[in-house]
Amino acid sequence: MINKKFGLILAAGILALAACGEEEQPAANDATEVEEQESAPAEETAPEAEEEMAEEDTEKEESAEDDAEKVAAEAPEAMSGAASALLANGETTSFAFNEAGEFSIFCEPHPVMKMTVLVEEGAEQMDEVAIDIADYEFVEETITVAPGTTIVWTNQDQVQHNVAIK
Repeated sequence: MINKKFGLILAAGILALAACGEEEQPAANDATEVEEQESAPAEETAPEAEEEMAEEDTEKEESAEDDAEKVAAEAPEAMSGAASALLANGETTSFAFNEAGEFSIFCEPHPVMKMTVLVEEGAEQMDEVAIDIADYEFVEETITVAPGTTIVWTNQDQVQHNVAIK
């Protein structure tokens, strides 16, 4: 009697294991099919993803240009003692140079960073000039502009800088 019960339990266990094994195998096949299905559309949509990334880059560039134009439009007049706020990486500041003269520019946290802006009648007329701040220096040592020019500085460093006028 015990042998019959043991035999039934053993048979039930084997059937249960067999049933589990059969269920797992199709699931593994389903997973393989899902992986194949997922990889196929990815190959087809790769150009679309590249286009989207290109569009995002273009939008970022246009946004940066719009920000620079906005900064230039709101630029305070360059005068002795004026200084911008500290600029994080990618941030901009600007000053409008309306009066002829020589302006000494420096960074308050890093006073070894210097440049000169010469504002001269007869210089090439530009509405705006872009100057990068990179590697702890202004990329231009001296620049000559016509009165009415706005200079926009962009911090390309990972540390904060500002633009101050002596």
